Amino acid sequence: MNRPLVSIGIPVYNVEPYIKKCLLSVLNQTYPYMEVLVVDDCGTDDSIKIVEALALSHPKGSMIKVIRQPRNKGVGEARNTAIDNAQGKYLYFIDSDDFIEPGTIEMLVREGEANGTDAVLASSRKLVYDTNKEVPTFTFASREVLTGKDVFANYLCQDLRWHVGINAWNILFRLDFLQKNDLRFAARKDEDALFLSDFYSEIERAVLLPDITYNYVLRPGSIMGNQARDHIPTAEIRERFATDAIMTERCARLEGRSFYDVHCARVMKHKFRAACVALRHRHRFTEPLPDREIRQEMKHPASLSAILKFRRYCLLHLFFYSISKLPPSLSVFTIYVAGKLMRWI
Repeated sequence: MNRPLVSIGIPVYNVEPYIKKCLLSVLNQTYPYMEVLVVDDCGTDDSIKIVEALALSHPKGSMIKVIRQPRNKGVGEARNTAIDNAQGKYLYFIDSDDFIEPGTIEMLVREGEANGTDAVLASSRKLVYDTNKEVPTFTFASREVLTGKDVFANYLCQDLRWHVGINAWNILFRLDFLQKNDLRFAARKDEDALFLSDFYSEIERAVLLPDITYNYVLRPGSIMGNQARDHIPTAEIRERFATDAIMTERCARLEGRSFYDVHCARVMKHKFRAACVALRHRHRFTEPLPDREIRQEMKHPASLSAILKFRRYCLLHLFFYSISKLPPSLSVFTIYVAGKLMRWI
């Protein structure tokens, strides 16, 4: 097997209790040819001191390269910094509060080299911090090799179920694939969903693996736990809506592709869920969220004439399109009723 260099991108921001386990899981990989790009996103705890101590004490500590952001920019920009500084043939992202299995990189590189992939995607598990209780999550049922233009996109868009996870971690990307397609992360909330929406249509060779290689840690204070707060800044849901607006605009580039109808349906499902989240937590926002902003979230990426030509999910598209055209109060009422029926509210 060829032994190409793999760049590991790890954004770090206030993860002092977790970073050592994360970094050790990388340094103790069976695959020897790595550079570990730790992107310091200007946290206020001792995370980077722990990183620097491991760089000095661990036998493979020389792999670690700390890159300091000029200011806190968020996880999306930290990942962009990793892309800009990576020297490897491949780039693999891991979040700094998670950890990977010892043979992860070796397995992914073996598949990447054997199949000339743009990306190798493996399965993961979710673990509750402190208890290590496993929470059900997305896994691939079997190994799949997907080759050809739009083959991966059509696999993902075969229906509205999740056929890949919404995440950037645990994917071995070929670095020149990211560079050639100018694939970047948005500096905003929900950047993983937007990144997935951008990159999956460009993949021409991919391998999917049922092997669990990544451990996603559900921890107190993580983004996943923010909904437990008594008060949620309204700016957060507005930032989510703004990200979704970008995703909506970018749908136009896929018009005419075989999966365009399902892609639009998936985007609208994602946006509808966001609208339901807004309604579910509306009473806890720090300032009022007007009905018109929630209705705007439901803006459809396609025109009515285009929707009428869709082969799949035409009625669902018409439902979403109609919501965006109703008066704001009626639009929100319709979302609320539908969300209740679907148990999303």
